[in-house]
Amino acid sequence: MNRRCYRQKTERLQEAKRGGFTLMEMLTVLTVIVLLMGLSGGAVYVLNSTGLNTSTRNFADFVNFCRSEAIARHTAVRVGIVVPRGNGVIRDYSAWEWNRKRRQFEQMSEWTGLTSGLSFTRTLPVYVRGASYAAEDASSVRGDYILDLAENTFTTKGIDGQAVEVKFFQFTPSGRVEAPGAEMRNLSLVIQPVEATEGDQVFNWSQINLDTLTGRYRIYRP
Repeated sequence: MNRRCYRQKTERLQEAKRGGFTLMEMLTVLTVIVLLMGLSGGAVYVLNSTGLNTSTRNFADFVNFCRSEAIARHTAVRVGIVVPRGNGVIRDYSAWEWNRKRRQFEQMSEWTGLTSGLSFTRTLPVYVRGASYAAEDASSVRGDYILDLAENTFTTKGIDGQAVEVKFFQFTPSGRVEAPGAEMRNLSLVIQPVEATEGDQVFNWSQINLDTLTGRYRIYRP
């Protein structure tokens, strides 16, 4: 075999090695996956960041829009989230404006919702309290959880025309935010994968805090 042929064969072998995975690499990856699945005896949920980011941003923009409308129209504007009975997915939300003439709140936006595969949690999950941002700033996980309050509820017609229960918070004409029954500085919501349950390991979520004094929101991510 001449030198040219030998060199070409060697280059092809090197290219083949660069293009694939060794057995050791594959075993290492599988071991890591097995270890993760065994954490805390629960499932591991890693959600596509793009979908979570989009839904979180859309909801935050909607909240900011409602605050702006309350200030511009000098009236109260509610943000309501449908809370199905049982273990239904908490996904749909809309806005209501106070009508001074009729002395009642009237829906001012169409129903919209989180991306399929996502849900608002009914209470503040345990894993959020152990987040790195909570360790750095304990106040980030201190507050009233909007969907866990008892007094901020009303009934209306849902997307299908059937009566649904809605939990709400509302902006005042000054831009502040409030919720009946809330007593602390922050109002909170968390978005996570639909399938996740208490005790599961969740590595990707969004926490949205609303400052009751300013009406401004802040988003926390692990």
